[in-house]
Amino acid sequence: MKANRVVRIILGLLCLAIFAGYTYVRAAYSPKSKDTYPGTYRDYMLEHPEGYIDVVDPVLRAEMEARYRQQNPGALTQPVPQQDSLPAVEPAVSAPAAEPAATPEPTVDPASPYGQALANAAARGLPTPPNIDITSWEYTLVNADHSIDKYEPESLAYLNRTADETDIQYNYNEYRCPVDARVAESLLAFAQGCKGQGLPVYLSSGYRSYTEQVANFQRVCQNNGVSDGKDSNGHYITMPAGCSEHQLALCCDITDIYRAIKNAEIEQTATFQWLKANCAQYGFIHRFPAGKEDITGVMYEPFHFRYVGTEAAAYIMQNDLCLEEFLALYGVN
Repeated sequence: MKANRVVRIILGLLCLAIFAGYTYVRAAYSPKSKDTYPGTYRDYMLEHPEGYIDVVDPVLRAEMEARYRQQNPGALTQPVPQQDSLPAVEPAVSAPAAEPAATPEPTVDPASPYGQALANAAARGLPTPPNIDITSWEYTLVNADHSIDKYEPESLAYLNRTADETDIQYNYNEYRCPVDARVAESLLAFAQGCKGQGLPVYLSSGYRSYTEQVANFQRVCQNNGVSDGKDSNGHYITMPAGCSEHQLALCCDITDIYRAIKNAEIEQTATFQWLKANCAQYGFIHRFPAGKEDITGVMYEPFHFRYVGTEAAAYIMQNDLCLEEFLALYGVN
């Protein structure tokens, strides 16, 4: 019994010794308060200034570099190489954004119709002319020097002469005014615009065939006692067949009411004054204006309007030109 007690005492002392040894070893190798750095990160870095090359913070890096220079007066101006450190990188400087290159203006061939128009307009002191295809159908020139022989329009349209009816017919109707189908809508809008101002309008004469112009020429010559269709000033009263815009079908004699005889007195009507002032917005021009007789070769007609499209019409009317003058800018003579 006594022997068992002795054994237990010995085992207890042994366990106590093991625990004491473990505690000593743990205490010996555990970090003490004196093993931890007592200051801040900035303090630590300033105590090791040679590592400034790896510091991103520009303010801290400058302080560390200054301290390093102070501690190493003979140091080179280049940073001290550090193992596994990144090379110094100069701050990136953003290059100024390149301005978009201006789109160069297309070069105009001086020999082209538009190139000639630019030069001719400048020489005459006129504004820049429209860049158009001068060979397009609406610019066809018909006069005593430019015959269309026995030309016939491909398609005709027929309009109510007083524009009281707004339908456009495409089958022959002797009671209506025939014109080239391509200008029918514009002519109808022109007439409707006039009526919208409370003014009467009458589409007197549109298309005439070659045969009809032969008969018309003979009748007018006989009524005026001439044989060549010209007045005493040498200007045409009526055109020979093949030389009339009526055969082209892009024109129309427009008056206020039906008039058996059309003369210069028509210019006094409110209808003519509105038509002349507003024709360009519908693509028409006053074809034979006063003062241009020597150029057109035709007597003054305050009733004859010709379709050329809105762009050309605006330029012609704004600059007081006749069709011959406008086309001459583009080399058409």
